[in-house]
Amino acid sequence: MAPEARAVRDRIMGTTVLVAGLDATGQAAVLGLLREAERIFSRFTADSDTSRVNAAAGRPTRVSPLFTAALAEACAHQAASGGLFDPFLAADLVRLGYDRDFAAVRSVPAAPAAPPRPAGGGAPPRVRIDHGVPEVALSPGLAVDLGGFVKGWAVQRAAGERMRAGAPRGLIDAGGDIAAWRGPGGAPWRIGVEHPLDTAPAGVLALPPVAAVATSSVVRRGWRDTAGARLHHIVDPRTGAPADSDCLQATVLAADLAAAEVYATCLVLLGTGDGPAWLAGRDPAAAWITVDRDGRVRRSADLDLHHEGAARP
Repeated sequence: MAPEARAVRDRIMGTTVLVAGLDATGQAAVLGLLREAERIFSRFTADSDTSRVNAAAGRPTRVSPLFTAALAEACAHQAASGGLFDPFLAADLVRLGYDRDFAAVRSVPAAPAAPPRPAGGGAPPRVRIDHGVPEVALSPGLAVDLGGFVKGWAVQRAAGERMRAGAPRGLIDAGGDIAAWRGPGGAPWRIGVEHPLDTAPAGVLALPPVAAVATSSVVRRGWRDTAGARLHHIVDPRTGAPADSDCLQATVLAADLAAAEVYATCLVLLGTGDGPAWLAGRDPAAAWITVDRDGRVRRSADLDLHHEGAARP
């Protein structure tokens, strides 16, 4: 087996990616898959599958098998969450000014009010996914944005490939969304959970042998419009406006990173009161950490959260 290479960092999918614990071949495979995901799913390049599907005005569009796989999984999470997680909020993000790479988003014109939402959420959007061709057709006016979900989905896919290839341990961190694994008897990976209002971490997690950790935050990607209103990228599908609960940040530890992404987003939408009960009903094995607007850190009872400096992988 090739020796473990030094950890590498790269800038992919709008964030810093860290790959540790793998040999050079494994690192290259992970970074290659994430770059391919960036090419396929970006909202900001005209030739991506996402942009072409959104511009098709309901016509069937040929796409990558990765696109149909990720979209189908996102739609399954949308159905399971009763629409609380929604992969079709691209038009709302554009209306709010997030219509380019986040690094270029500065002060934007005040957004018009969100279109009224149908009472009870209305009929589900019409999405046709053909895995055989593969192609996708959306109902006219619908626009997909898989955003943070597909970042976690791609990291999970890359980690799964490396585990199946026999890598005894590894850690892939894409902007705080982490998939990590280790063999029996191996020292646990330890990660710091960032506190959105403090320079010290909210705590340190010693990860189980196979783990996925996702964080959703209204602080990380925020901007102001010309009227002075603070906006961010987590849109509540019930209102079309940025989430406005008491939860600034949610971190979820689960078995699958795409699911953890969904859960963390829903905790931010629901807040620190209703969110944990909702998650317990969806996935009792998932653990969580929330930080509210006053900086108070809460955690699930079964989570071993240490308050100390995080060790480097």
